Amino acid sequence: MALIEGSHTAEEDIKRSSDFLRGDLSSDIARSDASVSGGSEHLLKFHGIYAQDNRDVRRERSLAGESLEYIFMVRVAIPGGKLSTEQWLALDAVASDIADGTIRLTTRQAVQFHGVLKQGLRPMAHELDARLMTSFGACGDVVRNTVMCPDLLSNATDRRLLDMADRIAATFKPTTNAHWEIFVNGDKSASREPASEHSFYGATYLPRKFKIAIANPHENCVDVLAQDLGLIPATHDSLGEGFNVVVAGGLGRSYAQPDTFARLADPLTFVTHEEVNDVIRAVLATYRDLGDRTNRRRARMKYVAADLGLAPFRAQIEQRYGRALRPALPLAFEDADDHLGWRTNADGSCQLGVRVGAGRVGDVTEGHGLRSALREIAESFDVTFLITAQQDIVISKVAPSDRETIDALLATHGVRRADELGTVERSALACPALPTCGQALAEAERKLPDLVSLVQGELDANGLTKRRLQLRMTGCPNGCARPAVAEVGVVGRTKNSYDLYLGGGPRGDRLASLYQEKVKLDDIPGVLRPLLERWKLEGLADESFGDFFGRVVEP
Repeated sequence: MALIEGSHTAEEDIKRSSDFLRGDLSSDIARSDASVSGGSEHLLKFHGIYAQDNRDVRRERSLAGESLEYIFMVRVAIPGGKLSTEQWLALDAVASDIADGTIRLTTRQAVQFHGVLKQGLRPMAHELDARLMTSFGACGDVVRNTVMCPDLLSNATDRRLLDMADRIAATFKPTTNAHWEIFVNGDKSASREPASEHSFYGATYLPRKFKIAIANPHENCVDVLAQDLGLIPATHDSLGEGFNVVVAGGLGRSYAQPDTFARLADPLTFVTHEEVNDVIRAVLATYRDLGDRTNRRRARMKYVAADLGLAPFRAQIEQRYGRALRPALPLAFEDADDHLGWRTNADGSCQLGVRVGAGRVGDVTEGHGLRSALREIAESFDVTFLITAQQDIVISKVAPSDRETIDALLATHGVRRADELGTVERSALACPALPTCGQALAEAERKLPDLVSLVQGELDANGLTKRRLQLRMTGCPNGCARPAVAEVGVVGRTKNSYDLYLGGGPRGDRLASLYQEKVKLDDIPGVLRPLLERWKLEGLADESFGDFFGRVVEP
């Protein structure tokens, strides 16, 4: 069965002729010039690398007749966001030696390096491989980095959850040796056995990316309903421990294309631990066969489900699964936990969640700031680092006797405590946007502090200082900071304007709706002002802004 007929995109042809993601990458990377060919740009994404240029200097270089300032972004897949101190120190060294001096934490618990030059790609791959890390599969038309609530790692009630993200990553990573040959070893090597590709990928892989999340059954910090596939631990009356599976969520849209939209995932089934991989394979095979390969903007799995309808989509999965799917159990989430501040774990150890503004780990001055503080902690304490889906970092497995020392170290570097953060700042997210992302229409990360201050000022003026407000900002509608499920989503529309989406919620179970288009950044507080005044006067006790908006403003 095929839903879509027509000519395949150029990207599909590139994949088909690439010899399983090799293409001309080896020769392109070896050339002395700063860029790569168009075909290689697409294949690089499978290897976790995006070809970019510094857009801050694009115009002046063009006017001067100079070539663009070509750079690369490298994304390192960190399953579940879990890092040892040795791995963190390796990433810290890469930031200085190869990248722009910062480490960026993403909303998918990965690590990104910006400003990498082409000659640094292979040395970085060597360093990552030596520390059991890789950028391979962090991007591209494959299963991306699996995200996981950090509390499932810190306080697992079922020990099988501890390596769940790692097992999914190992099972569904492409098996081609292309990355090893091109970036790590430098040539084809007999030291690794040749591997045929997974049948659920084939020669052309998936129509586009595929995202998996493992959520806490009590709170939805990973926005599991925004994923292609989500796993939520649950207990079945007769089958015991397992997972509710939800499918076909996704948040990206495209301007001027009304047939693209955000969609929350639907419940699919309950599975036992032993059944998880087979169900994921069946979902992937369904997406592989039915996804749109003629239009990249409609190539996500959510459109397959939306176009078919949930019941026929489920039937297609059952056909590939080989048996009927049992019903999912009821779902219910509480507000998402930001995992900030000190907590005591079930095993008696402690953990500290540290806020990382827009996920950018750097120093204020040489040797002073969050990056230096985390480096000193990694060098001095036997801890585990957990990146969160809120772009923050949790220092876990801390001995109780080390709490005061770590607090003092962070204070010395000017790192603020969770209770010192403003209520908007505490949960605000942003994508990188300008100057590096080629998709960005407007600023995001660089303007987030200004917007946070403006919106916090409105809360303060209305006597709402202690009320939390979830703000997320992106430079385009692709939705990398998940604005489509935020209480306040600010989405870049033009160089100087944003679309304002309101009414998502802290449980991640409701889409925000478009409230006003093409709003100037400085005008956003004024648009929010009357709504915040109504929230204060008409909101129920402890009612979030998103719930209030959905109940009163847009029922």
